Amino acid sequence: MNIGWVGLGSIGTEMAKQALKAGHAVTVYGRGQGLEAITAAGAAVSQSYAEIAGGCDLLGLCVFKDAQLREVLLDGGALAAMKPGSVVVIHTTGSPALARELGERAPAGVAVIDATFSGGPANVIAGTLALMIGGEDAAIAKARPLIDLYADKLHHVGPLGHGQMLKLVNNLLFAANVQNAVEAMRMVEAQGLDVARSARILQDCSGGSYASALLQHMSVDRLLTATRGYMEKDVAAAMASARDTGLDTSAFAATEAYFRPS
Repeated sequence: MNIGWVGLGSIGTEMAKQALKAGHAVTVYGRGQGLEAITAAGAAVSQSYAEIAGGCDLLGLCVFKDAQLREVLLDGGALAAMKPGSVVVIHTTGSPALARELGERAPAGVAVIDATFSGGPANVIAGTLALMIGGEDAAIAKARPLIDLYADKLHHVGPLGHGQMLKLVNNLLFAANVQNAVEAMRMVEAQGLDVARSARILQDCSGGSYASALLQHMSVDRLLTATRGYMEKDVAAAMASARDTGLDTSAFAATEAYFRPS
């Protein structure tokens, strides 16, 4: 299978590597921190989004935000260049509305799925990512030779855009947990307790969470530094999506303020 790939960050690079290991032909866009590693693993390189898209059966995208999806698929001509029977696999966390727009603008016979994920590079290598997927059954089936290589929990949650919706809810909850864990550990530290030890103990108690578990191994400042860029983007997107459907978002007002871009 011919696979095109755009987005060579720490996770996207490992995804593309898994495709190469499985014997697929992979052509990547020549930009990103993983470019040297992926070319050493055998990937071809192109500087044209449209050229990559026109020659692939599956186009995987793991860029950071909506503006980059637009740059690749619309401004860069990738979506228009896709051939009938091919599938666009969006791993980027972004707007459900954009995912639906891309599906509507896809050429006849070209399918789009949003396959948002939970997990990191180690999960990709182990094949244990969790995917929340929106799109048609037939399109997901076509994408499985790729996504099965790095995910073992595939949740088809509805039509195109629903994968984005659930991932945004996941990240909103995580952001709220990060906020609460950080502020709780600051209280702990201010009262003379050891943060890492307290975080370990709390994992055995009802107040434990994935966010507080991270504080067993890193400081509160490091946790905020590691997550803030993603949380600022995803909390804003989650709140905007909810408001677009008329939902009351007041329960997460404090989290929105906490992660509002400065």
